[in-house]
Amino acid sequence: MEKLVAQHLDTSKFEYTIKYTERAKHAIELTTENAPNFDVIVAVGGDGSVNEVSKSLINTNTTLAIIPTGSGNGLSRDLGIPMNLKKAILLLNQGKTKPIDIVKINDNYFIGTAGVAFDAYISWKFDEAPTRGLFTYIKVAFKGFWTYQPKDYTVMYDAQEKKIEKGLLVTFANSKQYGNNLVISPNAKIDDGLVRLVTVRKFPLTALLTFGYYFLSKQITKFKYSEEIVSSKITLLNSDTKIHVDGEPIEVDNKIEVKVLHKGLKVIVP
Repeated sequence: MEKLVAQHLDTSKFEYTIKYTERAKHAIELTTENAPNFDVIVAVGGDGSVNEVSKSLINTNTTLAIIPTGSGNGLSRDLGIPMNLKKAILLLNQGKTKPIDIVKINDNYFIGTAGVAFDAYISWKFDEAPTRGLFTYIKVAFKGFWTYQPKDYTVMYDAQEKKIEKGLLVTFANSKQYGNNLVISPNAKIDDGLVRLVTVRKFPLTALLTFGYYFLSKQITKFKYSEEIVSSKITLLNSDTKIHVDGEPIEVDNKIEVKVLHKGLKVIVP
């Protein structure tokens, strides 16, 4: 059960209202209901909870703040928000407001990453797992690596069309990482008006250690089987409808349209 905290800023005092989510997507309802009456909405949870809260704050005067308590906390790490709870809470009063990009993906949104290939497969399997945390994520990924069958994709951007053959990782990145400091897009900047599509084609087992080195050292785009496409708008033709947005599994159409909403969200950062 995640928390949603609304903080009303007043020159003389602070007023807080704490709401608890009771089900999936409940944070969207709570934020929509409370955002007009508060200056700051604080999401207490992981990337999925932050995603739900942020959707109702796009292009509004209400600011998002984050107290990271999730399993990956990719966006918080990218923004430099402390993983220590006390420090994250203190940041609510001491931090500064920064406008960042949010990305529309069909009728949904993401702030950090969205994936359609093996990373989507992992998100769906991770969501079904009885436990959370980095160990579970690694176990799901390791098991799935040997059975997952990469697919082909077509990408359209800036009047160009490109084929991706046997895409193992096919990830849209607004921020740098999935979570737990696993960086998929080292060059991503969360306020540059651009989204990056990072792909890694299926590679031979002889390249597995090399892949691991580049991935864990935050240099995946230097891996010879990887490629990065950068644009403000990208269309992807996908053979599967199961994807993830900020780590949360969702289903979409086979045609995925991604568009950056430049500095469409305000967030408190160090």
